[in-house]
Amino acid sequence: MLEKNTLNNYTSLFISLFLIFFFSLYQINFEDLWFDELLTFSITNPELSNLDTYNLIIKEENTPPIYYFLIKIYFNFFGYDYQLIRLPNIIFNVFSLLIFFSILKEISRDNKFIFLSLILFSLNFFLIAYSQEARVYSFYLLISLAYIKFYLKTFNLNNSISIRLLLPLFLLSIILINTFLFSFLIIGTSIFFEFIKKQNLKKKILINFILIFSIIVSIYINYDYYEKVITFKAVSISNPNVDFFLFNFFFKDFFGSKIMGFIFFIFFIFSIFILIKKKFLNEKFLYLVLLVFFSYLIPISYGYLLTPVLLDKYIIYIIPIIILCISFAVINLESSKKKIIIIFFLITLTFSNQILKNIKKEIDKPEFTKILNMLNIQNNSNFFLGSFMDHKNSYFNLIVENLVTQIIKDQNLKLKKNAKNKNFWIICYDPSNTFKYCIKDNILLNNGQSIKETITTYQVAAILINRE
Repeated sequence: MLEKNTLNNYTSLFISLFLIFFFSLYQINFEDLWFDELLTFSITNPELSNLDTYNLIIKEENTPPIYYFLIKIYFNFFGYDYQLIRLPNIIFNVFSLLIFFSILKEISRDNKFIFLSLILFSLNFFLIAYSQEARVYSFYLLISLAYIKFYLKTFNLNNSISIRLLLPLFLLSIILINTFLFSFLIIGTSIFFEFIKKQNLKKKILINFILIFSIIVSIYINYDYYEKVITFKAVSISNPNVDFFLFNFFFKDFFGSKIMGFIFFIFFIFSIFILIKKKFLNEKFLYLVLLVFFSYLIPISYGYLLTPVLLDKYIIYIIPIIILCISFAVINLESSKKKIIIIFFLITLTFSNQILKNIKKEIDKPEFTKILNMLNIQNNSNFFLGSFMDHKNSYFNLIVENLVTQIIKDQNLKLKKNAKNKNFWIICYDPSNTFKYCIKDNILLNNGQSIKETITTYQVAAILINRE
């Protein structure tokens, strides 16, 4: 029979799995795909050859190819449907929870610690939000946690060498580096930590050799990608402002609001203080805390010295670490009463925040389905598809057309693509919501053509063109 403590831990896991499934699946297709998801959907078309897929990734994306090929394999099995594209990320998020559970057991088997950590993970607003988006970040979180789990296991090796442990570490290092560029922060922190960790010199050299060799192999495998990304400059990223350094550090994004972010930031600082004061800051905790520290320090420093690179989602892997540190500090409080009150407070606060976010969920992605249904009831259902967010990007126009065609088919709409009639609609997508390219510099408005009517929804407009 299972011990009572073990049974309680698996009960916590079951509750957490239910919560993460429910909130991730709930309203998963509440919004249509936005620009980056459209790229994912188009690139992973099973009808494309693997070479064409790879070339499109290198040309249009700033993320290594592995995630896109996984989604392409998924579409091969389940069909190429835009309504299915977000489901794999829910699976990735669930497996992330399972690996997080395994990491927790490496730290402590205290049932209150595991319960609080799992519940805060399963209800985390940021992790759920990105499990409902067809981008790499949930997969990136999964591989990051898997790597951290195996790296922490090397701390138990003493002076021995285990191929069963080091081989998975090597393979996970390669997969991690080929998942997202910021994974270099995780590998780099591990390499640095091997230099300061108290252990056998031979073991240090071996682990660092494995990690450095995995970097070399990864760069060799994806040389085209790294050749491109090393010169890439993101125009939409800016350096942190004063507000960022005042009780922020993305905590308001990670935990759902300014108030939630402030509370969890204070608890995280408090947890570091507790770990130091009570001498819990062992090598495992020290590595995790250093990983959080370097995940901020290096990108921020790089941003001020060269070009801004840091966004909250790029360091999504620090959220479980923050949760783990807070939970461990709370369950090690001397007062049982304070311990129970804080656990109840954090869980109630997080659960309430998640419920409110779902109740007050607002549209912040393009409303393609809505605009097409509005056109479907118009007298003139002929349309010409044009996307003018970047009117020179023909591939972008193509991927919007791909989605619109699928929506029309899925919704059984009576719209027909035809720009030869006297009157026809132009469908425009512009995230700035200005639709300036739909009107200005529009070649369709030459030769006696004029705008007769305009219908707008969030980020999508339909403009009725009249030929004089």
